[in-house]
Amino acid sequence: MAKARSAPGGPRPPRPALPAAGSGGSGRVGLAGYFRGVWEELKKVVWPTREELLRMTGIVIATVVIFAALVGGADYLLSIGVQRAVTSQAANATPIATPTAVGTPVTAAPLPTSIPTEKPLPTVSP
Repeated sequence: MAKARSAPGGPRPPRPALPAAGSGGSGRVGLAGYFRGVWEELKKVVWPTREELLRMTGIVIATVVIFAALVGGADYLLSIGVQRAVTSQAANATPIATPTAVGTPVTAAPLPTSIPTEKPLPTVSP
């Protein structure tokens, strides 16, 4: 049976209780208190410098271009493979044979198609 692990230095002290719902953490109430809290939290954010921002943006754009090229290339190669498979399958297909007598297959002939004849348009007299 495994022993329960404990943090080095002994047991931890209990955590403080969370503030009541809707209080905003420090007694703020209402919409104005909420936006004050948001502004305080935004002040704590460590924003990147312009150079860091440009470098990270360049990395994201380069990554998107690389993956777009990979996906596009794979799509192109797969479409060529499917196209070749379909055309080779159509070229290797044998015509459908229907037996007429024992041991003598006859290939199916194409169905006749009728070509519509042109009829003169009706004339309307004024």
